[in-house]
Amino acid sequence: MAGGLRGVKRRFDVTLCGYYGFGNLGDELIARGLVHLLIRNGIPADRIAVLSASGNIEDSEKTVLVPRWDPVKVLNTLAQSRTLLLGGGGLFQDSTSVRSCVYYWGIVRMAVLAGCIPWAFGQSIGPLKSSAASFFARDALSLCRVRCVRDEGSLDWLKAHGMEGEIAPDAVLALSDRLDLSGGDRDHLLVNIRPWHGSLPTATAAAARILGERTGLPLMGVALSDEDLELMNKLREDGLFSPVSTVRVRTVEDVVKTWRSGAEAFGMRLHFCVISAVAGMPCMAVPYDPKVSGFASWWGLPLWDGDGPLPAIEIHPDTKQKVKESMAILEESFAKMLWTVLGGE
Repeated sequence: MAGGLRGVKRRFDVTLCGYYGFGNLGDELIARGLVHLLIRNGIPADRIAVLSASGNIEDSEKTVLVPRWDPVKVLNTLAQSRTLLLGGGGLFQDSTSVRSCVYYWGIVRMAVLAGCIPWAFGQSIGPLKSSAASFFARDALSLCRVRCVRDEGSLDWLKAHGMEGEIAPDAVLALSDRLDLSGGDRDHLLVNIRPWHGSLPTATAAAARILGERTGLPLMGVALSDEDLELMNKLREDGLFSPVSTVRVRTVEDVVKTWRSGAEAFGMRLHFCVISAVAGMPCMAVPYDPKVSGFASWWGLPLWDGDGPLPAIEIHPDTKQKVKESMAILEESFAKMLWTVLGGE
């Protein structure tokens, strides 16, 4: 598929843009999964650029890393790229501030200016509490040639704003054939607690203690970001959380080592639940966000919203089949959209 745009030879087929290089495991796995999908669809690694906050993306192979905060280098990269891929995650949301929406809107506008085709894959849209955030999200996504989201709520948002879109599983599932999570001691209850509004993190810590007593499994804290690690350490210091250890998971190798130690899982972050499902591990999700609820519903995971009795942690009997089905949907959807933006110029 490598080639030019409107008769002009360009260095890159795809510039990948997301929340990459900030040390959040879920987003780093999204980047890795999308690069994996691009390569599987015939895009050479050296024709992929990745906008990153750091100088390293694990297993980026020969992809070209571009500093996301340098507007000159970003614009030059977009001018050399056939397409801009808004790659996965909740890029358009204003839970903390509108800055995320402004940044990705600006990148899309720069792409259009540079003659680079924007497209979006694996997005979760919202929450969008302010009219400004809604404007930036609507304007940026309307400029995308194709759009794929990972939950029904985001698809409904697109339709409500007059945009077409499709739904496909999270891009991290593209790595499922690389995650050999079999073996290990399997003798801990893995627990993920992330910062969030209100009392949900504290309630999750208390619930983890109850689940540990119920199952007889020692708790292992699993941090997917530095913020997770700081919070769980603080909860432990305050006597609210009592893991035998807390690990900071940064790489695929860390994922394999950690999940091989787990018998069951209980946690908040989406990709904690995704990895647990891929591992075939009984998991209960704490849905701080609709994307977690949507994933749990699709996979048949029990939910606990921070109040009321705790259900049993169970594994869905069709988990292995779900992985195969999800992988097939993901690969088909991605290939179709990639061909649309590169083959339909």
